[in-house]
Parts: sequence; C-alpha cells; structure tokens
Amino acid sequence: MMAVPQAEPNAHSLREVADDTLAMARAAQEKLDSNETSTTIHELRVALKRWRALLRLLEDSIGDETVALRHEASHIAREFGRSRDAQTALDALADITKPRVTETPPLSERTKATLTQRLEDARKALEAEQLHPEAIQHLRDGLVRASACAANWPLERIHFDDIVTALAKSYRRARRRRPREWDTAAPEEVHDFRKAVVAFRYQLDLIAPLWPRMWNTFIDEVQKLRTQLGRSNDLVALRGLIQPKQPLAPWRSRLTPRIDSRQQFHLSRARSLSGRVFAESPRSFRKRIEALAEAAAESP
Repeated sequence: MMAVPQAEPNAHSLREVADDTLAMARAAQEKLDSNETSTTIHELRVALKRWRALLRLLEDSIGDETVALRHEASHIAREFGRSRDAQTALDALADITKPRVTETPPLSERTKATLTQRLEDARKALEAEQLHPEAIQHLRDGLVRASACAANWPLERIHFDDIVTALAKSYRRARRRRPREWDTAAPEEVHDFRKAVVAFRYQLDLIAPLWPRMWNTFIDEVQKLRTQLGRSNDLVALRGLIQPKQPLAPWRSRLTPRIDSRQQFHLSRARSLSGRVFAESPRSFRKRIEALAEAAAESP
C-alpha cells in the first residue's frame, strides 16, 4: 500500500476540506436574509457542489451515509437553484450580445435592456419564492446533520491510495460521459458530462498540494473545460426562455441564430479540451498520480 506523503498534503487533509466546505455552506446560510441574495445563493450552491464532490470521493471509504447525504445536498441545491436558471440566462444573453463581426444585424441597446430587465425581474421573483421558511429550515437541518456525520468519520485513517482509487474512479466516470458525437449530443448528455467534470474538478484540489505546478496546470485545463460546458448550459437555459409562452418568446426568431452559433462555438471548444483532459486511460491517470505522489514524498 502506498505510503501517505508526509509533506504538504497534511495542510489539505480530508478533515480540513470537510470542515472548510461545511463552514462555507453555513456562512452562506447565515447571509440568506441579507440584501445580496443572488451572491449568497451562488456561494451556497458552490459550497454544496464542493460537499457533494467530497462525498462522492469518500463513498467507498465511509459507506452509504455519504450517498444519503449527497442526495440530500442535491435536493437542497435544487430548492435554491431555480433563480440560478434566470442568472444563467442573463450570462448567456451577455454572451450572445457581445459585438462580433459575424453578428448582423446586432441587437439594439434598447432590445438588450428590455431582455435584461425581464430576466432580472424573473430572477428576483424566483429568489423571493425560494427563500421561504421551510426551505431555509431544510437547509439548516441538512447542514447540522452533515456536520454531525462528518465529525464521526475516521477521515484521518483513510489511506492515500484510497483517495487515488476514488479520484481515478471519478476520472473514469467523467471520461465515459464524454459525448461520442458532439454535433448531435442532446443537452441532457452534455449536462451529465458537465456534472461529472465539476465533481472531478473539485476533487482535484485534494491532490494539488502534492505537486502544485503540475497539478495546477492540469486543473486549469479542467476548469477551462468546465467553463465551456457551463456556457453551453447557460445557452440551454436561455433557449428555454424563448419558447412559446415563456418570457422571451417574442424575440425567439432573433435570438435563436445567436444561441445556435455560440453553442456550436462552446461545444467545439469543449470537445477539443475534453480530448486533452481525458486523453489518458483511467489506469494511466492513476499511475501518474502515484508516481508524482512518490516523487513528492522523496523530495527534500
């Protein structure tokens, strides 16, 4: 069994990661009644994504309790995620309305202002709807339960090679979800791949201290892939809002070509990036982690 490197990883222990992640979620929960609702919900969702990624990494070492907590965290994220759809649509609108040579004719400033205002109004309405006492209590109870469970887990006794096994499993999971035919991939297929990439991206933070320069370069590539997939997902949200009886339906004919063009661009970039990120077999990926960990352990 591989020895746990004794240098930097102690600063990034599983216990510390778990405590910091739950503390981030609690801090966001305590700010939900502030005037910065959008920012706070975003911070909460980021914390919950980190928590779910860690739970997936610990599943084989800790057991079924991590699965139950991950499902609960997913449910909580959905409760606070509806306003995020409006925000992603706003991000997509900014993407498709940037000045470009090929964009003819451009949307007028008045049209962009009208579209932005409609999406802002929808986001604020959804935020107000989400922040009801039952949802906040569910969040509070879930975080208390998560903290109590994590406090009893023997995280300090988990071997490094167990972390490597779990990380290689996440790598394999994301690699298998990579669309085979990007040009005809359904939005759900791309979204499933994106979710696997997001979890993998957060899990990589656990091994980054082993060889910061090398792993940070790789993490940067994974983050670029995540960004392109995220922008494509934003466009899916915007496309939903231009359908009949939706808030932006009157602009459907004008927005559809722009959405199609930008989605093609982002998916093309994602296809190229994913080819680099997931070029290795899962077995080779694991061996690379082990080799770098051993080198880090032997270095002065």
